[in-house]
Amino acid sequence: MMCGHAKEWIAASWTGELDAAQELRLQQHLEICPACAAEMAQLSALWEKLGDLPSAEPSAALAVRWEATLESLGAARPNARAKPWRFTLAALWPQRQVWQVAIALACLVAGLVVGSLRNGAGNSEIATLREEVASTKAMVALSLLRQQSATERLRGVDYSVRLPGMEPEVVAALLEAVNHDSNVNVRLAAIDALAKASGSAQVRSSITQSLPQQESPMVQVALIDYMVDAKDHTAVGTLKQFSARADLNPSVRQRADQAMQQLTEYR
Repeated sequence: MMCGHAKEWIAASWTGELDAAQELRLQQHLEICPACAAEMAQLSALWEKLGDLPSAEPSAALAVRWEATLESLGAARPNARAKPWRFTLAALWPQRQVWQVAIALACLVAGLVVGSLRNGAGNSEIATLREEVASTKAMVALSLLRQQSATERLRGVDYSVRLPGMEPEVVAALLEAVNHDSNVNVRLAAIDALAKASGSAQVRSSITQSLPQQESPMVQVALIDYMVDAKDHTAVGTLKQFSARADLNPSVRQRADQAMQQLTEYR
C-alpha cells in the first residue's frame, strides 16, 4: 500500500468507513511505515481532544427568543389571507375511477396510433437513406475502377465486392475490366468480384464471350472456373471451340476439357 492511499484510509478508519479487510491492510502498513503511524497517532490525539469538548447548549436568552418567535407565527396564522385560486391540471382530472380509466385508455390508443405513423415515416426515410448510401458507394467503386493506377483499380474491385448488391453500372465496369484492363491482376480480381452476379444470364454470357479474347493462361483458367462454378452448361460449345485452338496452353486445354465434362453433367 502506498502512503498516499494509507493517509486517505486513516481518517476513514476513525469514522468507521473501512471494512475488515481494509482495516487489516491499513494496520499492516502502519506497522512498517513510521510516518503514517505518527500521523495516525496525531489524528488519534486530535479525536480524543474533540471528544472531551462539552456539548454546545443554547443560552436562556436564545430559548426565550425562539419561544417568542413561535408564538408570533401562531398568532398571525388566523389573520392570514386566503390564497387566491390557481389553475392546476389536477382540477381537470375526474374523481370517478371509471372516467380515469377511460381517459388513460384513450391516451394509450392515441399514442399507439401516432407511434405507428411516425415509425412508418421513419422506415421510409431510413430506406431512402440506405439507397442513397448504396448509390454513393457504387459511385466510389466506379471512380476507382476508372483510375490510371492499377493499384487504385484493384481497390475499386475490392470496394465493389463489399457493396451490399451489384449495381448494373458496377457490373458493367467489372466486365469492362475483365475484357480490356491491361493488368492481369485487375482482370483476375474482377472475375472473382463478378461471382456475386453469376445468377445473371447476361453476365454469364459476357464471361463466355470473353474467354476467346483472353491471352493470359491465368485469366483463361479463371474464366473457365467461373463457368463451372456458375453451372453455365450453355458455355460447353464455346469451351469446345476454345479447346481446339492449336496455340492453346496444354494446362488450359486440360482444364477446358474437364470443365466441358463437368458442365455436361449439370444438364
